[in-house]
Amino acid sequence: MPLFMGKNSGPGSPRFCIIPVPYEGTVCYRKGAAQGPSALLSASAEVETYDDELRTETIGEGFHVRGMLGCAGKGPEEVSALVKDEVRGALEGGMLPIVVGGEHSATIGAVEAFGKEVSVLCIDAHADLRDELGGEKFSHACTMRRVRERAGKAVQVGVRDMSAECARIAEGEAKGTVFGVDFDLDEVLGLLGEKVYVSIDLDGFDPSEVPGVGTPVPGGLRWAEGLALLRKVAERKEIVGFDIMELAPIPNQVVSEFFAAKLLYRMAGYTSVSRGLVQPGVGWSHTTG
Repeated sequence: MPLFMGKNSGPGSPRFCIIPVPYEGTVCYRKGAAQGPSALLSASAEVETYDDELRTETIGEGFHVRGMLGCAGKGPEEVSALVKDEVRGALEGGMLPIVVGGEHSATIGAVEAFGKEVSVLCIDAHADLRDELGGEKFSHACTMRRVRERAGKAVQVGVRDMSAECARIAEGEAKGTVFGVDFDLDEVLGLLGEKVYVSIDLDGFDPSEVPGVGTPVPGGLRWAEGLALLRKVAERKEIVGFDIMELAPIPNQVVSEFFAAKLLYRMAGYTSVSRGLVQPGVGWSHTTG
């Protein structure tokens, strides 16, 4: 049975449902994303339950952790459909979904489960706005193109690597919603609706902090910069779910998986605050709009 922070609560009572997606069918550089979910869950055993920023134990009654999604022999569109079903199942069970990857293409299905009523905030080094790659429209390189077709709005931050095709999209239909590492927090928040799904490709962060990703790109958000953005989302919006994708563990080096596990727990805390389920320490003010 998979565990998060040493626990796996039954599906009847937890606030969160973790959906591990060990898939790397379209990755085109460094392999290992299929091992990302298990590495994150293993590292979570070393994360303290007391959140020093929120000054509370977010885990509460625990998280429900689903079994590893069966991805063997399936293409990215099939996996995306499975993720969609899993996310819908979590929502119908009264739980907030957390998808753990695995390659970023799984985000397409997660967003589709919510539909047009949600906005998507994506942290990623890559624009991922291609229409297809190698004939595959559900490639990880097409993730945000497909997400933009399914979500109400989409805003990308941390982008610092893209193809000419992606640049044309970013300058055209996605103009004003694709940002690098220098962006105005209020501007980003102003582009999002009230309900937000957050998608985090770990290569959006600086590779000096998270080297265990499939395609590391120089530069990127630092831990504090990323949390400043995510905290602001929690203060001003309602987070409906999130994912942490593209962890590709490096043998004999645990920094990346611990970073990912710590980030997941902090994001669970931010999500709880955004929905009024947890009362944080001093310095917080939750407003919508």
